[in-house]
Amino acid sequence: MLLLVQGLRADDAEVPQTGRAVRLSSVDGKVRILQGNQVLADPALANTPLFEGTRIETADDGRAEIQFENGTVARVSPDSALTLSVLRGGAGGERDAEMQLNGGLAYFEIQGDSDSNHVRVRFGDNEVTASGFTVLRINLDKSPGELAVFSGNAHVEGGAAPALDLHGGQSLALNANDPSNYSVADSIEPDSWDAWNSDRDQALTTAAAGRTSATDNLPDSKNPAWDDLDANGNWYNVPDQGYVWSPYEASSPDWDPYGTGYWMNNPGYGGYAWISGEPWGYMPYQCGAWNYYNSFGWGWAPGTCQPWWGGGGGWALNIGYAPPRYRLPIRPRRPSDPRPMHGMRPVGAEPVISVHRHPPAGSTTAGITMLPSRDRNSFVTIAGTVVQPMRPVQTVRLPYNNHSVQGGPSRGFTGGASPQPGLSPGNNSIDRPRNTITPSPGYVAAPRLTAPTYARPSAPPPPPRSAPPASHPSSGGGGGHPAAGPHR
Repeated sequence: MLLLVQGLRADDAEVPQTGRAVRLSSVDGKVRILQGNQVLADPALANTPLFEGTRIETADDGRAEIQFENGTVARVSPDSALTLSVLRGGAGGERDAEMQLNGGLAYFEIQGDSDSNHVRVRFGDNEVTASGFTVLRINLDKSPGELAVFSGNAHVEGGAAPALDLHGGQSLALNANDPSNYSVADSIEPDSWDAWNSDRDQALTTAAAGRTSATDNLPDSKNPAWDDLDANGNWYNVPDQGYVWSPYEASSPDWDPYGTGYWMNNPGYGGYAWISGEPWGYMPYQCGAWNYYNSFGWGWAPGTCQPWWGGGGGWALNIGYAPPRYRLPIRPRRPSDPRPMHGMRPVGAEPVISVHRHPPAGSTTAGITMLPSRDRNSFVTIAGTVVQPMRPVQTVRLPYNNHSVQGGPSRGFTGGASPQPGLSPGNNSIDRPRNTITPSPGYVAAPRLTAPTYARPSAPPPPPRSAPPASHPSSGGGGGHPAAGPHR
């Protein structure tokens, strides 16, 4: 017998949530998240939802990637900082995003402006926009900055230089002494982190190759976060239920969608948000509902996928049906809230709280050694119907072509495979000097949080180009309003 669990709102649900969030999709090395001068997470957690005003800072071994709903991607190399200075709009409406590179070096894969989606990148007094899919590299090591366009078309304006249009294969070097005396070249000097950017792009392309049609008609179907689901589990088209996704881990009866992860306090959001510890843990904690099916286990239905912060109100569990004796997650109070929490003391001012839950004795899953396999060929029974996993369709994501990079190696190349023709062998793990970034006062990267036993080890320096860099353990955001439970 299954139990219907109603969505539980936090007691501070009166805090309105009208903001927009994007995904911190990958974290390696020392990275932290700030809002103004307040540190939200140190170290940063992959799959954290990032709101307007959030800043990502990387230390000398840190790397980070941010994914937007339309497929735009920003990648921040070591000793760099990037601020989401504007992040407005919501699902189905007009969106406006502006990223400010505060220092260091970063890459941007921009899907291009449309009538409803606007993305721009700023460095210093300069603003860059893109026409169609465009890949950029901005380097502030040499003040006041250099811009390289690997692919597509970019428009640059602001400062003392006139407005310029650059296309793939061109680069722009600004002049600190005479802003009007800039230099445009029909070649791009390679940089030692180009290979890392190319590898991350290839990793997204590989994940997109396994995409099914389950998300074609959902909002933001080009969001790379959907590809993580296809790469880590199966979609099933269940009659009278719609599409149901289940991770490979759910074949274990001990698995719990809220079993491993973190609570992260974000004052801009209104308190603690759930950050899943699963490598795919972003979309299934933004919307839709988790349901437990007899003889199958946990599955997630996307519903309308309106993110929990988009429609106002507070955080809510996105659990529909759960097994008897299932322990609901308890959201910590905000550090400033002195009220008791379900008979518990209020938590302290910890910005991040680690969670590792175990199933209670006597639960429905007790005595079950294994649920049906989630491999791509096995039939399963969901809500009384025998179904087979959906098959991948042809990917719609194309990798960019950075064949236009020319010239000799940049400083720091020490050996390894060449990421593109004309680029001398390089090593991604070198210590690049940074000259322009000024981290927040007192920034000394804190020791990494002790990871629960489920987590993968921290990623080593990037391996040879035959394989993409290892990923830091991913995490997801808070929970959405629960959808109606499935018929039994």
